[in-house]
Amino acid sequence: MMNVCVLGIGKVGVHLINECINHPTINLVQIYNRSNKGLELYKGMLSTTQSILDLKKADLYIVALPDSVIPTLNLTKLQGLVVHTSGTVPFSDLQATNRGVLYPPQSFTKEKKISFKQIPLCLETEFKTDYSTLENFANKISNVVHQVNQQKRQKLHLAAVFANNFSNRVMGIAYDICKKNELDFKILQPLIQETFLKTQIMTPKTAQTGPAVRGDQKTIEKHIGQLKNTDLEVYKILTKSIQEKHGTEL
Repeated sequence: MMNVCVLGIGKVGVHLINECINHPTINLVQIYNRSNKGLELYKGMLSTTQSILDLKKADLYIVALPDSVIPTLNLTKLQGLVVHTSGTVPFSDLQATNRGVLYPPQSFTKEKKISFKQIPLCLETEFKTDYSTLENFANKISNVVHQVNQQKRQKLHLAAVFANNFSNRVMGIAYDICKKNELDFKILQPLIQETFLKTQIMTPKTAQTGPAVRGDQKTIEKHIGQLKNTDLEVYKILTKSIQEKHGTEL
């Protein structure tokens, strides 16, 4: 049985808490949060605290708090392994004797249930002797575990922003166009699904379609004429990016 403490009840923290609660070989010793907001949901069911000084003994402490908060916590008195879940912060920002990183490159929302089994977990520890502890925990909750150092993790986080955050914003533009023109956005759902399914079987470059890769300037000009402001700039820069990648004349 592995004793675990989760610090933070944000999007990542809540999902980790639920995963620990429901796992037969993980004992969720305690939940920490800086404010009482949200902790009341767990009171009477689990040990909770708002004080770092009151943290109980555990094998693993998972800091699922904002990046700016991570360096401010004095966790040097903890004897277990302390890891954070950030994609960009180095483990050296943790004030702890034994430290590392447990980064899940995934988009989390509190309202949507998610299984960690298929979520990749990227691990890093300062000392080799601590890696087995972190790997043991990771293998309990996920089938996809990778050892990734700080430099590669930061590149992965950058790639994740393009793949998730930026693509979601582009879908937001599509949604707004549909709504403004009284079109049901659901009409595009099969297309969106097919787009992302293709990335599982071929490279994005191979899967690329549309007027930009075809060099269909007539259609591009029609689209440009229907857009303005930031949406127009987004269209132009993405069109340019596609054409440069595929060697199409602008």
